[in-house]
Amino acid sequence: MKILFPSLALVLLAACSQPSDPEPVGEPSGTAIPQPTPASSLDALPASPASASANDSASVLPATVPPAFRALGTEPFWSASVKGATLTYSTPESPDGIAIPVRRTERDGKAVFVGTLDGKPLELEVGAGNCSDGMSDTVYPLTVVRRIGPDIQRGCAR
Repeated sequence: MKILFPSLALVLLAACSQPSDPEPVGEPSGTAIPQPTPASSLDALPASPASASANDSASVLPATVPPAFRALGTEPFWSASVKGATLTYSTPESPDGIAIPVRRTERDGKAVFVGTLDGKPLELEVGAGNCSDGMSDTVYPLTVVRRIGPDIQRGCAR
């Protein structure tokens, strides 16, 4: 009887310590896409939607793309601050960033910022939609697809 109670207590504690709903494992939002994607097939890319539910108080409602915002991506880390017709692109190797002139157009309900960075075409496509950076609990109101030459990355913006 003395052995039965400690054993039962150990089993009950072990059952209580296991999570009931394991967290989903997904692809980080900043993972590289190895091949360039034609603009017409961008809808096939995952938008890195936030995992917040409609009832979650932390969820952010989609917004239109403002004239000034900050976009970011992880793995590899990058950021782009847009203010009017200027985009400042930063990386850990270039934290102060490089300011380039950009032209804003609209395509498929998204704002597209086009310029040239280090001789390569740069395109930042920004659209409304909840987005997670994959590294924090922050929910951003905008999704981003960043292209520099053949390199394509996804990120978020606000």
